[in-house]
Amino acid sequence: MRYKILWIDDEYKRQEDFIGAAEQEDLDVIPFESHEEGIGELEANPGYHAVILDAKVKHKKSDTVSNLNGLRASRDFLIEYNKSNYLPYFIFTGQPDYTTNEMFQQSFGKYFIKGNDNEALFKAVLQSQTDRPEIQARKDFAESFKAFDKGILGKKEKKIFLEIIDSFEEKDYRKKNINTQRDFLEAIFISLNNPIPCIPPGLFNNNKPNQEWCTRFLENRPTKDGNGNEHRLNENIPKDIKAAFRKLKESTNQYSHLNDEEVVKFPFLSNFYLIMEILCWLPEFVDEHYENYV
Repeated sequence: MRYKILWIDDEYKRQEDFIGAAEQEDLDVIPFESHEEGIGELEANPGYHAVILDAKVKHKKSDTVSNLNGLRASRDFLIEYNKSNYLPYFIFTGQPDYTTNEMFQQSFGKYFIKGNDNEALFKAVLQSQTDRPEIQARKDFAESFKAFDKGILGKKEKKIFLEIIDSFEEKDYRKKNINTQRDFLEAIFISLNNPIPCIPPGLFNNNKPNQEWCTRFLENRPTKDGNGNEHRLNENIPKDIKAAFRKLKESTNQYSHLNDEEVVKFPFLSNFYLIMEILCWLPEFVDEHYENYV
């Protein structure tokens, strides 16, 4: 994948080799000479993946003097912008009076030195894109990540969850993404067996949850396993959460006859919000009944 990078530097024309080197790293750098032009471009075309800022740059297009005002204005804009978005920014400077100035680093944070740190900057930009899906998802669905942060669900389950969010963001409602939702439901059942000792092992077949048995159990209904042993959950679960498990189980299994590429928009969207409901409820349930297991 190639990434589109906004670069604000009034002397970028002297550094064309930097743009060429970035292209070899799948980074397409689009330069602007001032804060005004660069941020104006970002506001008009927000599809950038990262921003590179020079320390000493013009604030307005008409300015004849470069100083810290341009950097400060861009940084302040990006801090506000990132309250609802994910757009990492990096300071890239060759000014010796700044790179040796401790006050500059305290004010603006980590920076990269032109010529010396080009490769390190490329790596940092690429790493920021690896982190992008989760960071943006946490901004949009913060409450849903508490189950992961508490250790109820792990890294493998988080990867499946991020795939579901990506499908939602991309409006990709193909049946194959219903399958991913079913996989995530199974992951929740597994987590409620281990590490959370809620669902009995008897309701699993070869370490795979029997979805009907697990759903019945979470509905507080008597449930028999394959050996005829009866199990019933002692802890109370709210009616809306019981209904969410039932609806999610039925919906994610009902479209198995369809081709993976067929569009099932409304079932996908309904399931998406049911998953969010369950994830928001799950930490409260564990805190109340199984706090020693996370």
